[in-house]
Amino acid sequence: MTEPLISIVIPAYEMKRQGVAFLQRALASIKKQTAVDPQAIEIVVSDQSEGQEIAQFCKTTALAVQYHRTPTRRGIAAHNLNTAIALAKGEYIKILFQDDVLVEDHYLSTLLKIINTDKPDGMLTGALHTLDGETFTNPITPKNNPYFLFGNNTASSPSVITLKREVAKVLLFDEHLKMLFDCDFYYRLFDQLLNIIIAEQIHIANGIWEGQAQHQINFQQFTNEVRYLNWRYPQAKLRDLLPPYQAYFGKLHPTAPFPFNTNLKANLWQRAYWALTRKQTPA
Repeated sequence: MTEPLISIVIPAYEMKRQGVAFLQRALASIKKQTAVDPQAIEIVVSDQSEGQEIAQFCKTTALAVQYHRTPTRRGIAAHNLNTAIALAKGEYIKILFQDDVLVEDHYLSTLLKIINTDKPDGMLTGALHTLDGETFTNPITPKNNPYFLFGNNTASSPSVITLKREVAKVLLFDEHLKMLFDCDFYYRLFDQLLNIIIAEQIHIANGIWEGQAQHQINFQQFTNEVRYLNWRYPQAKLRDLLPPYQAYFGKLHPTAPFPFNTNLKANLWQRAYWALTRKQTPA
């Protein structure tokens, strides 16, 4: 059997009992795609949920879903995503978070045209926001910026990402991180100087719902993760970048408190732990 051209990888979990509903919506946005040979598309679901609801749903959906239960490291989204990437067989890997959707019905056919014409290392598409999966707001075009490692995400969620399989399986997502694993990934992606095409003419939509991680900023967790990134990337010179970022953040969010402690030095115990677990860190 010929390997698929694109693997769509979906990390899944309970999502406060909304997991099946969100997954159903995401799969519906795949099913509506036009001018695409179904044999060219693989759908991989890595499920970290404790119950059987998502597993049962994947058995009954009309689409062919490669389902995998991932009982390890529950609550670490980067691990769930890396597991799905490891299972993918497509020449390209497209990420789609469970609560996100493909907006246009020609989204996948547009990706396939770009792949066949340009053969890029990857593509980042445009992004929108949605509350109901039907109305869309806040258009975003992914772009690079010097402050990714401070959590300044100008690329949107990883659902905008499609990468060659060999690129995705080398970069992976850093499982030390809960809040900033996407920003860390974008920092490394742009730093690689790969042939990345910005396909702003098509969009994913980030599902907005109560209980999302981005609505629950934890100051200490954020601080620990920025300190980890400062330790991991000495070449980034985050201490030098901090003053201009503080000024930038103040202009962008004049009434918001700064999200992390400006002392970027981790304690000895943290540095020792990170050094011991360094082999688990992606390239």
